[in-house]
Amino acid sequence: MLGNLIAYGKKIIVPITIVSALACGQVAAQDQSGPIKIVVTGITDADFIANVYGTFLEKQGFKVERVKADYAAQFVGLEAGDLDFSTSIWETSRDIFDAALATGEVVNMGATGVKVREGWWYPTYVEKLCPGLPDWKALFQPDCVKALSTVETAPLGRFVEAPADWTTNNIARLKSLKLPYSLESTGTPAALHAAMVGPMQRKEPVIGWGFSPDWMTTEYEGKFVQFPAFEPGCIADKTWGADPNEIWDCDNPAGYVWKVANVKSEAKFPKAARILRLFQLKTEDVAWGIRRVDVDGVESMDAAAEWLSKHTDVAADWAQ
Repeated sequence: MLGNLIAYGKKIIVPITIVSALACGQVAAQDQSGPIKIVVTGITDADFIANVYGTFLEKQGFKVERVKADYAAQFVGLEAGDLDFSTSIWETSRDIFDAALATGEVVNMGATGVKVREGWWYPTYVEKLCPGLPDWKALFQPDCVKALSTVETAPLGRFVEAPADWTTNNIARLKSLKLPYSLESTGTPAALHAAMVGPMQRKEPVIGWGFSPDWMTTEYEGKFVQFPAFEPGCIADKTWGADPNEIWDCDNPAGYVWKVANVKSEAKFPKAARILRLFQLKTEDVAWGIRRVDVDGVESMDAAAEWLSKHTDVAADWAQ
């Protein structure tokens, strides 16, 4: 049942699902009555992780409300206490992640165990058209740019960009590294995959946003472009790197998917918070979930329930 819209500036957070507690679990007496509000973003991997955690909480007897939030806007909701827990904070957004922690209203609950990488990705056969790849400087070669251009983008190359609410830092990266490419935005993860997979099936040159874990970067042979390695100075000090007047003249940080909580929610729901701290998945678990949803057409909550039914031994460790 839909709840009231919660607006944060131009972003909208929408409570989309309230699920009653299941009879198979008992909520600890010290936890206040729910519902516990966890973030879903419409991003397949993030929602699979959130639904595994949320479904497990329900099996422990908690009431859970899944709240749809723009990825960046969720930090405002977490700081305000309108959202309790988020299970999917990517390393790429470390700047807004750290800013939220600095407020004292948001607590780092540890890594999920899921290793991540995201950035400029291309199928391996593009290296014949852009010799020197995966080094980023190969992207400046005129023949490479021409091969990756379209009628709409010429004389610039075409880069298939992630959905607008994802944090890619590509606008800043294009400016700082003076890359001769035009960003072609995609509205959804499915549209991103379609814009990349279609050309790959036809062996046509294409480059765009790739990430791991993901079924596309698993099933198709490809590589990430190697930009200057990320360092904190890249986003904090304009004099760092190739352009002394701009930031983000570097790659995205690789690392883990992180879990966070509103500081008051951790105190309000101590058992659920402890479960969140112990909650762990593997990268291949999430890749499996993404494929079940994006390729097999299974609903995210159903895929999460299926995973839990097959991994009861793993989930049991979260309730210790």
